[in-house]
Amino acid sequence: MLYVVGVGPGDPEYITLKALKTLERCAVVAGWRSVVERLSLDGKEVVYLTYQNQEAELRRLAEASLGRDVCIAVHGDPAVSDWELMRRMRGLGVPYEVVSGVSFLNVALARAGLDAAHVVLISQHASEPQEIAECGDRALVIVTPPDPQGRRRLAERLREYAERGCAIYLMEDLTLPTERVFLAVPDDVTKAGALSAVVVNCSHGIPKSPTSETRGAVH
Repeated sequence: MLYVVGVGPGDPEYITLKALKTLERCAVVAGWRSVVERLSLDGKEVVYLTYQNQEAELRRLAEASLGRDVCIAVHGDPAVSDWELMRRMRGLGVPYEVVSGVSFLNVALARAGLDAAHVVLISQHASEPQEIAECGDRALVIVTPPDPQGRRRLAERLREYAERGCAIYLMEDLTLPTERVFLAVPDDVTKAGALSAVVVNCSHGIPKSPTSETRGAVH
């Protein structure tokens, strides 16, 4: 059987019991290096996925899953922002099961004092980044691009929001000891790390600053 397993936003305490049990019974565990290397996988075959090899490796993993349990570990929850992977999964032609996890979005909303009913999620951490569009009075939660050029393009777009007086928060390494959540200027995004998100809030009707639950992470 093939499993797509959400392993949480970073802090190992956010990994669900179901995810741990699923990973334990899988003979093969695949995923991005930044995800796989934070898991305990002694004695398992480990496959590192990259933008270059993922098409071929996913086909190979799908074939392998017909005879043994194979896990694809993903950051957070696969149904929240890993839409490109899920599209590829649907095209593999083999049965698979999604094991839901705690998404970075849950944590980002808690840090920003927001809820899912008042935000729009936009993922630019993809080979086909989603475009930023006007969304009325709802805040934007943007998963930052993985490449420097993409982050520069995002910074340019954020300048438009900054000029309108919108609050822009950069969230880095959520739930990890290196977590930072701070009021940002657009150029800060160009220096953002791999596990980053931006919250843009232009509304006066919902909180514009992080809550006290940031645990001292605001700088």
